[in-house]
Amino acid sequence: MKFLVVLLTTIIIGSYSNAQEDNTKLIDYDKENYEENVFNKEFDEEEDTTDAIRRLYDRIPEKLPDWVFHPVELGESSRIVGYSDPNMEKEEAYKQAILRAKAMYALLKTCNVSNITDDYTNLKESGKYSLYTTKFQDFSLSKTVLPYTDSLITVLDTLYTKYQEGIVLIEFQNQADSLQHKDTLTIKGEHLQVFIERNFKKEKIEFFNFTVQDNLFSNDSSDLFAQYNYKVINRGYDIYSLYNNKPIDFVERTYNYRCNADYQSDSADLEFNYFRLNRGLWNAYISGVLSNFTNISKQLSSQVKNSNDFYTLKTEGLIRTVARNKITFRFNNFKMVDNQFYIDLNGIIIQ
Repeated sequence: MKFLVVLLTTIIIGSYSNAQEDNTKLIDYDKENYEENVFNKEFDEEEDTTDAIRRLYDRIPEKLPDWVFHPVELGESSRIVGYSDPNMEKEEAYKQAILRAKAMYALLKTCNVSNITDDYTNLKESGKYSLYTTKFQDFSLSKTVLPYTDSLITVLDTLYTKYQEGIVLIEFQNQADSLQHKDTLTIKGEHLQVFIERNFKKEKIEFFNFTVQDNLFSNDSSDLFAQYNYKVINRGYDIYSLYNNKPIDFVERTYNYRCNADYQSDSADLEFNYFRLNRGLWNAYISGVLSNFTNISKQLSSQVKNSNDFYTLKTEGLIRTVARNKITFRFNNFKMVDNQFYIDLNGIIIQ
């Protein structure tokens, strides 16, 4: 009997020990599984092999040809460069780049730019406390419609980058007889800047929107539409691109470029004319062009309106500047310095 009790006790203790060991193994497994699939991925503690190889590959700059830095040449024929989004199949990338090159040619040739700027201040005092608020808001709308002939456009050169971007150089054959133009481009560019300061808290919002509609006489049933939205809020950003009713996903990569020419910045270069290439070629290019449109529009003909109210414990003021001009644009300078596009335009009012 004593032997049986000892035997049962041994079995129970052994079973309990085995159960404890199994539970420990399960806990260890759960911990490892959680670290691998949740913790490390959330906090980048463990690097994915594919991503690591791609980042290493991205460190080698993409070499851009010289013709990229002659974005517009005007004469009997006009040449202009266009860029697609990253992460596109080659043929689709070229088509998108051609559409954007045509649209940019239309905007630079003749463009109606409307700009409204509000500079607002507000000071409220209550006892020993005061609240000071400033808000600067600047909005520019650029629009143009260009009748043209699609059959007179020639693709002179192309490049497909390792980031799956298409770059094209196209040529327009300028015609004096506008009656031959049966195709139509409709382009709209928007640039919004908002700077808000409440006492010591600052916030910056910047928004770029670019839309193109291409109506081809030979195929009116399938007009081509493209849209690109780029929004920056403080340090965060969002990109949305639509081409031919299909969204294009933006992929985070180390976008890095170089060129043959050894461009250097100099004292004449202004800081706001530099646009980083860390989100691809088109992102920097369209941001730079629309920013230049805004700056030039405000320097040309404009009207200033003031509105000020003063009370015992409140001071409020609004300075509004309004401008609307029909402008033709040209490139003063276009170069790349330290993985940034330097874009400098000038504008002439068309009477």
